[in-house]
Amino acid sequence: MALELRLARPDDAARIAALARWVWLDSYASDGVSEAFAGYLRREFDEQALRRAIDLSPHWLLQDGEMLQGWAQLDAGAECPALLPAGVEQAVELHRLYIAPPCVGRGLGVRLLRQVRQQWPQRALWLSAWEGNEGALRFYRREGAQFWGETWFELDGQRHRNEVLGWPALETGDESGHEQEQYR
Repeated sequence: MALELRLARPDDAARIAALARWVWLDSYASDGVSEAFAGYLRREFDEQALRRAIDLSPHWLLQDGEMLQGWAQLDAGAECPALLPAGVEQAVELHRLYIAPPCVGRGLGVRLLRQVRQQWPQRALWLSAWEGNEGALRFYRREGAQFWGETWFELDGQRHRNEVLGWPALETGDESGHEQEQYR
């Protein structure tokens, strides 16, 4: 079956939550699951919260039939924690880009990244990634991301350094498409 790339709907929240928990644990829980991790997953990937988030900002899905294999979440309202590079006035956060672990290396991340960059082509795109997530950092750099600075993620009183990476806008100008207006 061919991969389908589409915007998420609120009824996708259960599958997104399951994928997000799977990818997050695979990326960050190398020593097991602490109470802090369990609480974070409950809060961040709650189905009701995801349903609300889908109504507020674009979430892109890649699926093969009913099998969700990738998810990307944008946040146009997030403030970049690093100084924006010269010439960058507006930037959108790529809040999450998750690929099911068995599907990594099949080009799904590239496809999602290209799609989210086209969501608001007049704006730069930024993200933060944990410095220990070498695979993600390598992927983003291979796709042209530049180092913009650093920020810190705090969980259960522990601080974790994240790199802030970004890309310039794909286009210049102030035209805006109808689809983008839905999420402003």
